[in-house]
Amino acid sequence: MYQKIQNVTLKSNETAEVGVLSGPDTSNVASQMRTLLGHKGPAFFWQVEQSLSGDTPGVDNRFYIIIKDGRPVANIMTVTSMGIGVFGHVFTVPEERRKGAADIILHHLMDDFTKRGGRAMYLGTGYDSHPYHLYAKYGFKGAQPESGAMLWFADGQEKFESEVFRSAPTRQEELSFKHWPTLPALAMMKHPAMLRILSMHVTSISSTEGGSLDFISPSSDVKEKGAAWVSVSESSKIPMAIATRRCNEYFHERVDLIDLLSAPGFEGELPKLFEKLQSPPARSALCYVDPFWTAKRDILKKLGFEKTGTLKAALRLYPKGSSDVEIWMRAPQA
Repeated sequence: MYQKIQNVTLKSNETAEVGVLSGPDTSNVASQMRTLLGHKGPAFFWQVEQSLSGDTPGVDNRFYIIIKDGRPVANIMTVTSMGIGVFGHVFTVPEERRKGAADIILHHLMDDFTKRGGRAMYLGTGYDSHPYHLYAKYGFKGAQPESGAMLWFADGQEKFESEVFRSAPTRQEELSFKHWPTLPALAMMKHPAMLRILSMHVTSISSTEGGSLDFISPSSDVKEKGAAWVSVSESSKIPMAIATRRCNEYFHERVDLIDLLSAPGFEGELPKLFEKLQSPPARSALCYVDPFWTAKRDILKKLGFEKTGTLKAALRLYPKGSSDVEIWMRAPQA
């Protein structure tokens, strides 16, 4: 459904309108949005289709858009659950840029998100870029120095994380689209580990927005079922821990890269999730131990892994500490 918010005047003194499109929608506006975002890769375009279809129980999908001369020319998307979500697909057609469209959209988007009880939002952009400073204007902050990963919290990160990551019963679920908007809260939380979810390209503090789609989208190269599982809090309804496996092509499909990450206090969830991964018995398993999250060693020992060596991580990950990352392996299981 498309809902007009109001008429607006661009910096060029041209008249347009700002509105919000939410799924399910089969109107001409939705069709035009597919064209506007048609440059996205297969996984992201699948996500756009999911959001426009509205076939996403428990997930709120919104496209905030500028319509000019009868067609969408600029967009910012939010996909949220429990007031937590992903902010992305920021795009303005080339001929309409530098007219203030994104600024106008952001004003209405953040106002709407706040009024609806929004608690946290996560995004990724280029550090010190024009978009970076535009987002900062609306309260987003860099996750760490010189990082384009940005966060926004209604009442501060410490309060938010103390509430959602508090001790609670959990249930194990295979990763799916319903987890997509809230998984960045785990991946980008304050946590000692810098090597977080390598198979989702989450090193240092960054969002799972793109990498998690590799495990969810039918168009991805992760073809096997059961390759990603999460433990979801019965209280906050968001992931407290995640385990993933991804076949490592450099070893001729004989090795799975294993990622294990949990919020503090939920380390006991990781062995449960690892057993859910359904790794083929003929494959070895490889996992890295971050020098600042050594609790992971004990988990791997219990799972039958052994330390086989170390490597030097990129200095940008560990500018003030040890860069020795441990390599742990588990032999194929008969």
